[in-house]
Amino acid sequence: MARSNGHRSRGRNTGLSNSRLPRSANIKLALLAISVFVVIGTLFYAHSLVEQLRDREYHVVQLFSDAVKYYNNSQQTPDDSLYRMITRYAMSSEVPIILTDNHDAPNVKHFRETNWNVPYDSTLDSAHQMRVLREQMREMDRAYPRIAIYYHDPASNKDIITNYIHYGNSLVLGKIESLPYIQLLLGAVVVIIGYLSFSYLKRSEQSNIWVGMAKETAHQLGTPLSSLLGWAEMLRLSARDPIEVDKIASEIDRDIERLNRIATRFSKIGSIPDLKVQNVVEVAADVMNYFKGRMPQLRKNILLTLDHDGGTYFVRMNRELFEWVLENLIKNAYEAIEGSEGSIAVYIHGSPRGEGVIIDVTDTGKGILLRKKNDVFRPGYSTKKRGWGLGLSLARRIIQEYHHGRLFVKESTPGKGTTFRIRMNQNRDLQD
Repeated sequence: MARSNGHRSRGRNTGLSNSRLPRSANIKLALLAISVFVVIGTLFYAHSLVEQLRDREYHVVQLFSDAVKYYNNSQQTPDDSLYRMITRYAMSSEVPIILTDNHDAPNVKHFRETNWNVPYDSTLDSAHQMRVLREQMREMDRAYPRIAIYYHDPASNKDIITNYIHYGNSLVLGKIESLPYIQLLLGAVVVIIGYLSFSYLKRSEQSNIWVGMAKETAHQLGTPLSSLLGWAEMLRLSARDPIEVDKIASEIDRDIERLNRIATRFSKIGSIPDLKVQNVVEVAADVMNYFKGRMPQLRKNILLTLDHDGGTYFVRMNRELFEWVLENLIKNAYEAIEGSEGSIAVYIHGSPRGEGVIIDVTDTGKGILLRKKNDVFRPGYSTKKRGWGLGLSLARRIIQEYHHGRLFVKESTPGKGTTFRIRMNQNRDLQD
């Protein structure tokens, strides 16, 4: 008993170490952190460009306002060449500018001379055009304060307002301001694509590992199988007690057949299985009968039961692989029972909507924590001292990828037990 408790203690320690985040999860987190860093850095850089362009456009408007002031305050007949040159420069900057009078009213009659880079609709009358200009002025004022143009009156020595300048963002600046939102969207798309690509590569790598392990296991089992067949034949030919030898040989043949089936299962991993219509209840009964004959030899007081709701359920399956799934679930249930007593129950029944069959495997073992329900199907995860941690992972792959069903933890309570559930579609042509 002390040795058994020691094994269980080490198994728990192993489970704790395996419950940490896998290396692939750390890589995913690192990729996510790098992507977020790149997106944030790009956003700051785009914001810096927007501020530089906004400052440049402000200086363009300021230069235009200075030209208007110079034109208004000139004591002599002003030279229109400088004013026109600056006006052309303002127009080439694509900054929308509206020049109003001292009452802040836009000029519709001389639209081209007082409005620059502002869209003009020739189909509108003066009243409608005035409303459009005032609406644009309000939008500009929400972004930037208007600029007042003063005329210095020498007689009164006062500054008199002659015009107002309203301006807004150029088309280029508007596009750059929307760039951060586009970058966020593209960044999210890149992160999602990167995550999906990494997940696909990870699944491909796992598939290659499973296939390689399966082929190697089948190869390793080939030699002892041939040897056992030879020994069985020698026992029949050379022993003095033919009756006894024949009994022994029959048992050897039975175990050899079992090993052959295991080798067949491993060899089918990675290839397209041959699916045939099978009676689920009969297949489960064969698996249970095999374990019932051997369970008492492993541990006493483990009750193994099979029950169903009375229906007959036919499913397209590969019998060898499906039996392997049930055996994995039963073995997993057996190993989850830590004491000398317990029970493992398999219950087969129809789904509530009648479109499929459900197989529940329930044990009275130590149970699974809520946060560990998905980890038990992760390749390499194991709370046992021995094993690769591939049993449940392979079982789920067989059910989901080969039989197009589902395998999941239906419910589990620590200290009370766990129920694994298999959902599969029925072959309706053969239903009773």
